[in-house]
Amino acid sequence: MASKAETYYPPYEGSEPYIHLCFSHRDERKVRPLLRRLLLRGCRVWYSAEQTRDRSAQLSQNERMLGAGLTVLYLTASAREDTYLKNRLLVCQKAKQPILVLNTDGGDSGLSLGLTGDASAIIPGSNPADAADAVLHGRGFSQIFLGEPQPIFDRMWLRRVSVLLLLFTVLLGGGMGLYRYLHPPVLPPPTEAVTPEPEPTDQVLIADGSLREAARAAMGGGLITPEALEGIESLSLSRLPSHPEDLSIFPNLSTLILSQEAAKAAPELPDLYERYTLIVAGGEGQ
Repeated sequence: MASKAETYYPPYEGSEPYIHLCFSHRDERKVRPLLRRLLLRGCRVWYSAEQTRDRSAQLSQNERMLGAGLTVLYLTASAREDTYLKNRLLVCQKAKQPILVLNTDGGDSGLSLGLTGDASAIIPGSNPADAADAVLHGRGFSQIFLGEPQPIFDRMWLRRVSVLLLLFTVLLGGGMGLYRYLHPPVLPPPTEAVTPEPEPTDQVLIADGSLREAARAAMGGGLITPEALEGIESLSLSRLPSHPEDLSIFPNLSTLILSQEAAKAAPELPDLYERYTLIVAGGEGQ
């Protein structure tokens, strides 16, 4: 039987790059708000909310788990005591999969789980929005894990509203019916309903704020679309993006105009010299 998390926010089963969210089955309720926010941001997330002893199911889960580009551990007191979780986590570590630790309570960030120093630990706080931002900007996360934002319908919230509406109808229905019988309403002339136009949004999500603003500046403003990105051949950057591979979303980009600060960090990224012409603002190209 599927958990509530799997019912409301189904794990990603496609073939595009995705992340693996690893958590104790006892924390399934706590993880749901984080899942909701990641899906709204377009992040492809696979996870398993249930423990299983079925060998075939375990092999299938391991295949999906090891196929992820990044494992995000939702670390809590329950997770530190969860032997099933520890075994799965060590499988990921043995496979050299990058691991990002969301240390939700500030306790032991991984030693009790057998994690090595390669795991990157973050304390995002108790706010699910902060935890989602920590994942999207954490070490090992890449633009390739993002797709179209997923429409999310909170079924539990709708169920509660339905119950309240039903109760309200039962309590007031009799009185309202009697009042309308004694005082028939005077209906105004029918008017044509006007549906407001939806506010346009960017078609391409760029997680790095600095890179997003640089793209918008190069476009001369407006919405960020695949067609607009194709027309960008040069970018002015005040700092290098956290993940240089995010530059691959600009298919025709050939020149980077770097600020003095960005130029200082460029030698640490030799791939930039091979792929782009680098120009230091106020200086000469390299």
